[in-house]
Amino acid sequence: MPVTWRDLLDIFLVALLLYTLYRLMVGTRALNLVRGVLVYLLVWFIASLLGLSTLSWLLGNAATLGAFALIVVFQPELRAFLERLGRGQRFSSGPLALEELLLGLSRLSEKRRGALIALERRTPLGEYAVSGEILDARLSARLLETLFYPGTPLHDGGAILRGERLFAAGCVFPISESQIGLGTRHRAALGLSEVSDALVIVVSEETGAIRVAEGGRLSPPLSLEALRERLKGVARA
Repeated sequence: MPVTWRDLLDIFLVALLLYTLYRLMVGTRALNLVRGVLVYLLVWFIASLLGLSTLSWLLGNAATLGAFALIVVFQPELRAFLERLGRGQRFSSGPLALEELLLGLSRLSEKRRGALIALERRTPLGEYAVSGEILDARLSARLLETLFYPGTPLHDGGAILRGERLFAAGCVFPISESQIGLGTRHRAALGLSEVSDALVIVVSEETGAIRVAEGGRLSPPLSLEALRERLKGVARA
C-alpha cells in the first residue's frame, strides 16, 4: 500500500506532538516518571509475549492502582504541565526593570542578605503569590533591599516578579527533595523551578553568591554580567 501525503502529515504531527511533550517535561522529575512508565510497560509487554501469566496479571492489576497513585504523587507536575499547555504570561523586562533588578541583587549580594526571587513566565504563579502578600508594585532596587532586610516580616519568603512589577512577596515555594544538602532558599528555588517554567534567582546569605534555578537545575555562582545575559535571554524568549 503506497504512502500518501496524509500518512506523512500524520507521522509529522505525531512526531511534533511527542517532541513538544518532551520539551515541556525535560528538566523536571516528570521526565523520570515517563521513563519509569516506559520501562514498566516494556516489562509488561515482554511478560505477556512470553506467556508469563502470573507476572502479566500482577503487572496489569498494579498498573490500575499505580495510575491513581501517580496522579496523587505527581499532582504538582501534572498541574504545571497543563498550565504550560495553556496560555500564560512571560517575563518581559524593560531596560529600567532589568537594571533595577540587577542593582538590587548586587546590593543584596554585597551585604550577604539572603533573597529568593521568581520571574514568572508561561506558568502562572498565582497559587504561590497568595501564600504571601500581593504588592503589585513598581520594581526597584530599594524595594528589593527593604523586602529582604533581616528581621522584616517578608524577608524569609520568596518574591514573584510579573513582567516589570513586583507582584508578591513573602511567598512560600515548594521545597525540592532532590538536593537535601542545600539550604532552604536554594531548595525552594529548585522546587519552584521543578513544577513551573519560572526562572528563580537565589542569593546566599552565607557567601553572597547569586545562583539561578531553572528547569530543576541550579547554576553555579554567577557574576552580574553573566546574570545580565541570562536575564536578557529570558526577556527575549
